[in-house]
Amino acid sequence: MIDGNLLSNLVSYSAQIACVAGVGGLMLMALHVDTAAVRHALWRSLLAFCVALPWVQGRTTLVRARDVALVAASLSGSVDVSGMSTAAAPRAGVPWLALLGVLLVGGIVVRLLWLGIGLVRLRRLRTAGEVATAEGDDAELQRLLGTRAQVRFVPGLGQPVTFGVRRAIVLLPDTLRDHSPEIQRAVLCHELIHVQRHDWIWVLVEEVVRAVFWFHPAIWWLISRVQLTREETVDELTVMATSGRRAYIEALLAFGDQKPLAPVAAFGRTRHLFRRVVLLSKEAGMSSRRVMLSCFVVALVVMAGSWYAVGAFPLIQGIQAPPSSLVRAVDRLRETQAAPAQATNNGPGPLEARAKPITPENPVPRRLYAVMPLYPADAPADRPNVTISLRVTLDGSGRVAEVRALNGAVGSRAADAIQGRGGRGRGSALSSPTVVGPSTAGTGAFTSVFSRAANDAIRQWVYEPPADGPIAFEVTISFSPDSEAQLVSHGGLFGGVLAGRRLAAGPPPPASPPPPPPPGTSPESQSRESDVVRVGGGILVPAKVKDVPPVYPPIAESARVQGVVILEVRVGPDGRVADARVLRSIPLLDQAAIDAVLQWEYTPTLLNGSPVSVLMTVTVNFTLQ
Repeated sequence: MIDGNLLSNLVSYSAQIACVAGVGGLMLMALHVDTAAVRHALWRSLLAFCVALPWVQGRTTLVRARDVALVAASLSGSVDVSGMSTAAAPRAGVPWLALLGVLLVGGIVVRLLWLGIGLVRLRRLRTAGEVATAEGDDAELQRLLGTRAQVRFVPGLGQPVTFGVRRAIVLLPDTLRDHSPEIQRAVLCHELIHVQRHDWIWVLVEEVVRAVFWFHPAIWWLISRVQLTREETVDELTVMATSGRRAYIEALLAFGDQKPLAPVAAFGRTRHLFRRVVLLSKEAGMSSRRVMLSCFVVALVVMAGSWYAVGAFPLIQGIQAPPSSLVRAVDRLRETQAAPAQATNNGPGPLEARAKPITPENPVPRRLYAVMPLYPADAPADRPNVTISLRVTLDGSGRVAEVRALNGAVGSRAADAIQGRGGRGRGSALSSPTVVGPSTAGTGAFTSVFSRAANDAIRQWVYEPPADGPIAFEVTISFSPDSEAQLVSHGGLFGGVLAGRRLAAGPPPPASPPPPPPPGTSPESQSRESDVVRVGGGILVPAKVKDVPPVYPPIAESARVQGVVILEVRVGPDGRVADARVLRSIPLLDQAAIDAVLQWEYTPTLLNGSPVSVLMTVTVNFTLQ
């Protein structure tokens, strides 16, 4: 119901409202504007400005913190955002975001239901009580104010009530008849001025805003100030129309402490009554120049406060026009992260363009680790045999930095068709295999399905550092729906078919020699626990007996960084992981992978009956839902 970005925007927006409302409200109270109508206009403008803050900001150029982190890591050449596919299980936990979304929406629904109940109660009062006779002072007030409201005296009503637009109704307490004609005239004039100003519509709008922002105390405070200044404005207009200041104050004191009927403008609220009586007791004036100066100062302060609030608590928005190299880098990085599969079909990447040629002095380095791709589950329905040729670029450390699809072929002789070897070689074949290149109409299917599968697998391969990097070479992989993928050619060498899902390429590296004994000790006194062998040949991978899944770092999760971290670990004679170093790095995920692997435990490896330390390669997969 609510995602991380929406929650972040909601928190930032709430902070912006608090800053703007606090600065503007303090400024309005400090200026002591005497004219009630001006105060009401300023408070209502401040409320409207707070509600419209997201639209006032517009589509500004904002750089998110996660984008800055991604750019910094990308420019350092140590983050892979190619969108690798992994198989890690999603993490389970309490759905706090969903619960928060239910709470927010539930609060809005409850407030709107309360508003609806109030409207139903008002509708039932349309026919309550007795219609007042339209004669004498009542008729004169209606003519002076230009209103045609129906006036009714309702028994048991605590305060005067006015509602409706086209058919406005004024409900007066039946006890009002016991008061003097001056008080009756003042109360009726007050309600008819509400009808003239169409205040009931504004009250409904304010209650809807209150329902939407039920969780924000600053909005409640602003609405309270708007409603108070509205009543102060009507007070001034009533005194001017009736010329009965004393009678009007007595009316306020008589009905101001009664409970109002929501959702209408209350004739008097207990917490506002003292202020209204004090304002009515004194006659204050304010020059037009001072009014204009006060409005200008308030507007200036509110704009400065909003500028600070927007800068301090920015909303997460799309990046628009690039005003700097950093923002342009963010745009490019986000596009690459959003569409990794499409990027494999583009032209040579920046590293491939600088690749050194393959020579006897600079050969394709030995591959230390490989994962062969599986036949894509979303392949075409006829499940053809497909061969894909890709260009692989290694950086100076032997890491697969770029993978680019070159072409593909469909049919049993697909590999021969790609390599241009005619019809020789393999089994029964199609008479004319279909060859697809990057510029042909059929390239989309291969790029989005088979090229992506090959790309995801190749990016997990690990090589020895090249003699002169970076280097680029071609790799051809054949997909068959009935068997696992096969490596047809690697670095220009044909016939070296390498099948299987996970393997180490080439002969196993020699076992590392044991560390030298400490000074002053003899080799005989050295413990057998210092012996270290490498998995391969006759040394099997020990069985894992304790697995601890990695904890996804929050910064990597917010940056949506995922992929595979490859580590070389040393398992001690007791089966516990004693040390780990990164072979294939994703900087935001490396430490989390190391922290998890150091807690793994394996069965001890025996050599000649004695436990020894073992060096081997492990992978830690990080994926986002």
